Amino acid sequence: MSDRHFELPVHPNLDYYRKQAKRLHHAYAAGDAEAEARVADVLGYRAAERFLLSDAQFVLAQEHGFRTWAEFRAHIDSRSTTEDRPVSRLMGVSPGIYASMADALLVELRRGDPGALQRLRAYVPRHAPATSAASPATTSAAAASCAVSSAASESSSSAAATAELRDARLIIARELGFPTWQELVSFTEKSRRDLDDRREKRRQLRREAEALLAGDTDRLAGLTAEQADTLLHMLAGPETIPGVRLGKALGVPRGAVDVLLGKATNLDLPLTWAARSNRVEYVRLLLDAGADPGTRKWGVTPLEDAIYHGNTEVVDLLAGHGIVPRALWTYAACGRLDLVRACFDADGRLRPGAVSARPDLADTGAGFPSRLPATDDPAEVVGEAFVHACQHGRIEVVRWFLDRGVHPDVAPYLGRTGLHWAIPGGRLQVVRLLLERGADPSIRDDLLRADADGWLHIVFAARPHDPVTQQLHDLIESRSR
Repeated sequence: MSDRHFELPVHPNLDYYRKQAKRLHHAYAAGDAEAEARVADVLGYRAAERFLLSDAQFVLAQEHGFRTWAEFRAHIDSRSTTEDRPVSRLMGVSPGIYASMADALLVELRRGDPGALQRLRAYVPRHAPATSAASPATTSAAAASCAVSSAASESSSSAAATAELRDARLIIARELGFPTWQELVSFTEKSRRDLDDRREKRRQLRREAEALLAGDTDRLAGLTAEQADTLLHMLAGPETIPGVRLGKALGVPRGAVDVLLGKATNLDLPLTWAARSNRVEYVRLLLDAGADPGTRKWGVTPLEDAIYHGNTEVVDLLAGHGIVPRALWTYAACGRLDLVRACFDADGRLRPGAVSARPDLADTGAGFPSRLPATDDPAEVVGEAFVHACQHGRIEVVRWFLDRGVHPDVAPYLGRTGLHWAIPGGRLQVVRLLLERGADPSIRDDLLRADADGWLHIVFAARPHDPVTQQLHDLIESRSR
């Protein structure tokens, strides 16, 4: 097998790879053993057929982890204009963590884990499912089914046996939004340096932060735009300002914040962090000051961040300024039953726009693993919308989905059912409705391996005597009997 590395330099040159394809083409025609091995690795039995320059380009693209030469070429062309990939979950993470993830994934691949093999086929071109050459006209349905089953079994066994570390690394990189492992490593290294720089800037602004808390507008008036940006970013987190814990309230004098807003050059990044931190009044202030609710700083919109973190008040604020992205799952999480209904045609089929974006809890940057590759299965798409409606207590949306036949125990990703999603927010009405419709509280999710009562104890461990905790416990207990 040829040593295909999937790596590209920081600034790849398309002409260089065109020449490499020509050299491979000539070397193969001359009977070069190494060239023949590379071609056979990608094309298999097809390598014995006429080998064209386009075939050499295809081999080169596959060797670098791209399905086609066109995709490979487009990626190289885009490198001159594309900025660093804004993926929030990468911020400040050591590359070694992703290397460990790849090592663990390789173990799963070689063990033949179904989920790991699904990821392999989705992200590594040479392991992509092959289509059968058998003709439907000459093959019976039973024979075709048997052949497909046999082929799938053989394919899985082969993939498990031949998977390599480079495959596992490519999977991790692509799940995180990077075409190659090297680009992932480069970004994470840069993000670590950037994070260190921001921490140093915050440390240097200790006295200015004290002035912000005290409402000392005279001192704040002397700040530079860069310093104002840093303080506004600090204000977005719950504990970014030393010695202070900020919550839903603004937490500092409004006049002091107005001084910073008048100097700032970037309101979008603070909005993203404030949305994930449930800084409700600060989100309101930033939106009123002109922050963009559709910004994709660090890979997700403020609305997505707020949805993932269960910050329903922030979700409602942002939705009032515009739902971005516009997709079935965000409409459901926002409680917009009118928009949810509009995602289906008269025959009950999903409209194309309903699947313009799909949720992935890993985008929170909270250490969640990436979900298995999303499919085009309408039931999966609807299931995603259903559980996020449960998460935010959108009772009418939840009831509408249940009335349309959605199973109350649907678990579209991470093995989490509607009950798992509804419990952290104390969604009593939703939990009651799900149980009335037959939801099973004994189901365990894939991550915490906890059932509904287990989730209740984990989430409300610090307040076991809270009235909501007791009511949720009674509901779950009554269904478990």
